[in-house]
Amino acid sequence: MAVSVVPAYRVVATLVRRATPLPADEAIDAVESGLREYVRSLLSTLHPSIMGIGERSAIAQIGDPDMESLLEALVAIEQGGARSVATDALEAASRTLSRPDLKSRVLLFPGDAESRVLSEQMNGALGFSLGAQMMMVTVWPVDGWREWLGYTVAHEYAHLVRNLLFPRGLSGGKFVYMKTSLPETLLDAMVIEGIADRFAQGVYPDAEPRWVDALDDDASHRMWRRVRRKLAVSDPQEIRRMLFRDNDRIVRWTGYTFGYRIVESYLEANPGLQPAQLVSVPASTMLAGSKFANDS
Repeated sequence: MAVSVVPAYRVVATLVRRATPLPADEAIDAVESGLREYVRSLLSTLHPSIMGIGERSAIAQIGDPDMESLLEALVAIEQGGARSVATDALEAASRTLSRPDLKSRVLLFPGDAESRVLSEQMNGALGFSLGAQMMMVTVWPVDGWREWLGYTVAHEYAHLVRNLLFPRGLSGGKFVYMKTSLPETLLDAMVIEGIADRFAQGVYPDAEPRWVDALDDDASHRMWRRVRRKLAVSDPQEIRRMLFRDNDRIVRWTGYTFGYRIVESYLEANPGLQPAQLVSVPASTMLAGSKFANDS
């Protein structure tokens, strides 16, 4: 495995220190400008559309920070050994799921204290993968952030391997599988999240992510009827709505919960399988082999 950890938060710390003497708005602009340039250099090997996703994410996650608070957080992230935590998580994940052909980088960035999603819902660590080449993880030092950073890296490691086996690209605003030219569907997105969480729980067995069991019995019945109708949808906005929530009709983390339950059901029906083996199983196969196949 050739996966390395890039402590991008150290570069951000340098940018913040340089900008601190400036007036508040100018300081924020200077940090944002420097961060954009740095992120572009890190992602320069990716397709421009994918690079744009990463750049926008890094800028959005850091928000409009107070320089003093951000610098304090960056010091805490450094002193907390974020790079070592991520490296240890990668080593543990690769022992469970070895991929010598995987060549990727893990980019660790700071986030924003005002982001309730990052600091409260995601326990201080939020990640996503850009193909099989890059993992971007945003960190904010709340209680327990180091443990959840490790979990997040293990979770995203499963995504990297899945993306290596089922490479995707952007076409017409949608993710499309390169080997089949078929678009990614809600079912695909749900199942890979379920696989990644089930895999990460094997690496961090004490972790209890709230998003894998976010629905009570009544909500499960109501939400599954809606999700089932949308399984073949490939519109990214609709997929995101079903995965996370829409502040109205879809309960938070609905798609994550059902993706996890499909994976659990498939494992129960195939007791000889380990979660690491699921990264190569198509989502349609997993659904067909679960109790959800004919569940209306």
